[in-house]
Amino acid sequence: MRIGVIGTKWGLMHVGAFRAAGAEVVALCGQDEAHTREVAAREGIALATADVRTLCAAVDAVVVASPDALHRAHVEAALDAGCAVLCEKPLTLTHADAEALVERARRATRPCAVNFPYRMLPPLRALRAWLRERRAHHLVLTVRNSFVPTEALEPGACVGRSADFGGVSHLLDAVLWLTGDSPTWVQASLSGRPVHTAALQVGLSSGAVLVLTHAASPEPGLHGGWSLLGEDWEAGFSGGFIPAREGWCVSPVRCFEAGAWRDLAPGLEPRPGEREPWAQAHVETARRFLGMLGQPPRVDAELATVEEAATVQRILSAAMASEEEGRRLLLD
Repeated sequence: MRIGVIGTKWGLMHVGAFRAAGAEVVALCGQDEAHTREVAAREGIALATADVRTLCAAVDAVVVASPDALHRAHVEAALDAGCAVLCEKPLTLTHADAEALVERARRATRPCAVNFPYRMLPPLRALRAWLRERRAHHLVLTVRNSFVPTEALEPGACVGRSADFGGVSHLLDAVLWLTGDSPTWVQASLSGRPVHTAALQVGLSSGAVLVLTHAASPEPGLHGGWSLLGEDWEAGFSGGFIPAREGWCVSPVRCFEAGAWRDLAPGLEPRPGEREPWAQAHVETARRFLGMLGQPPRVDAELATVEEAATVQRILSAAMASEEEGRRLLLD
């Protein structure tokens, strides 16, 4: 299976993942052709180009890991060329573009999926299985993020260069995937232009409420805490990227039920001689993506569909409208 990767930065994570999953990465596309050739030579990739159409003509499947604003054009180019597509999160820069891709993907003859690696982390998979027999009332997430820019790159714009305020789409998709719910209303307070700190409340179809705070932080890395609460139970864990430990760390998932705490699933951390946990999550995504190629235009049940990714963009769009109008917005 010949894989082409668009993107010379985060795209390299996918180069390693697809190779580990048994695929041949034969083409790399970047905005600067000289730089792309340099990276391709270092990575042992035969074709280096700055033209997306050239890459699509040389491969069976395309990974879109370009800047957010280019996702729609690159996904459409790959589908038009008859390639299967795995697109990085967030799906697009705007909700309107996401809906346009939903319509385009429905007409495609090859599968199109979106990469949300939280779905591939074993502790979260165990939590999801446990939640199938329980209904949450509240989900409380707090994430501090040193990677989100706080300088005004584009004054007056909420979105700037990131369509998800620097990572909120990961969290929203994980919540919807864990619970199996859909969003019904959104109320938000957004700080910074572009937004760097977001406080969101999202109503879910089950009646549960998500309370999410994603804040710019001076401490290096990503630091998150999750609490899920039901009528007579509670579950939680912490996790994120810890530079001092050179990778992703997830605590054991613990649950409180029948009056006692217990471990529901073991945690994750980088270990010598093993693939870093976030990189391993990408390998699992690559394996699942490869497994559905040659099939009708569908997505593996564990991978995010274009429709699911568009729902995440819809929440983010509603959050910006809620901030502008100063009120809760109902979603149809």
